[in-house]
Amino acid sequence: MPRKILFISKDNLTTNPRLLKELKLAINLGYEVDFIGFLSGNWSDEIDKGLIKNLKANFYYIPATKKPFLPWFMSSIIEKFARKIYPVTKNNLKFNAFAHSKRSVLIPKYTKLINEKYNLIIAHTLPALYPAFQLAKKQNIAFIFDIEDYHPGEKISFDAKNEKARREFLMRKILPKAAFVSYASPLIGKSSINLLKKQNAPPNLLINNCFSETEFQLKENNSDKLKFVWFSQNIAAGRGLELILPALEKFKDKIQLTLIGNLYNDFHTNSLIKYSDFIEILKPMPQKELNLKLAEFDVGLAIELVSADQNRDICLTNKIFAYAQSGLYILATDTLAQKQFIVEHQQTGTTCGQSTEAMQLQIEQLINNKNLIRKEKKQRFGYAKKLAWENESKKLVDIWNQLLTTKAT
Repeated sequence: MPRKILFISKDNLTTNPRLLKELKLAINLGYEVDFIGFLSGNWSDEIDKGLIKNLKANFYYIPATKKPFLPWFMSSIIEKFARKIYPVTKNNLKFNAFAHSKRSVLIPKYTKLINEKYNLIIAHTLPALYPAFQLAKKQNIAFIFDIEDYHPGEKISFDAKNEKARREFLMRKILPKAAFVSYASPLIGKSSINLLKKQNAPPNLLINNCFSETEFQLKENNSDKLKFVWFSQNIAAGRGLELILPALEKFKDKIQLTLIGNLYNDFHTNSLIKYSDFIEILKPMPQKELNLKLAEFDVGLAIELVSADQNRDICLTNKIFAYAQSGLYILATDTLAQKQFIVEHQQTGTTCGQSTEAMQLQIEQLINNKNLIRKEKKQRFGYAKKLAWENESKKLVDIWNQLLTTKAT
């Protein structure tokens, strides 16, 4: 009888491509797969509909919007109440989880409706950690938690001091109970495991944010202008674009920039519109389509800023791997994680300082070396095959097999 795996996330598949890769892997390995996630009420829901049509799994989506009103209202009340009484419930796991996110309230209510028996639970995103732990304990099975971001180090806009403490508490208390923990960069792994006492650290391993090599193609670019690209789920303020746009403008007759993502109107009005003569904006697209599109460019921009939050300093995003696997030359800001990546994979690109002046100097060098960048694209494309998901996913296959075999015996 096939083994059954449940994936849980606070997001949908479009906004959690790391989970999507794992889910596809589990299906291809012959496991029965269920997914619990959320409808976001935005552009990503429509893309999700297209994704799940070709995936042999059961998908359960919880509305994150006010419709239906009652679940949203009740979970909001519980979240606010848990935050209100936090000073006297600091050591209560459930209240920490509910104060952290109303989605930690909604997920357990939904799992009760599914009434399935699983062999393994894999949780992505922090609001899924407590529900996964509780369900695994109830069913007496193992669970895995994936740390895509260092959550205590993210920018927190509300009740920041208490919220950081809640996130640290949840990780300290629950991660030691996990059968396995994966993480998305070496420094995220180090920071997360450092929260725990050494004797409490669960088995853990780096799983890079790379993609299948079949999602990329090699294309030559013969345009007069050096073509830059940047993508994210949202094109908005605080992502480093405010620094690099003035730097690129100095060379607007020699370059073109394409931005791919959901454009925030206020950012367009306040920041982008004055640079429109050298910028092209494309709407969000499924990850596979996006990865194929990247072949049309020369340079990929990985603009993370230490000033944003600690997590930005230590994360390795999807984009830096997508650029590398496309054969693009990477221009990355000198965060700790990105400096380490470029040192380990020197031919993939270079780093620059986190200022307009530093970026301008580096952009000028790239323009002067346009022909060499294009000439070496094929070499970079071939080199990056060793970063592909086909290689990285073998780590997960070994872990899953060990856990499922152990539990089966």
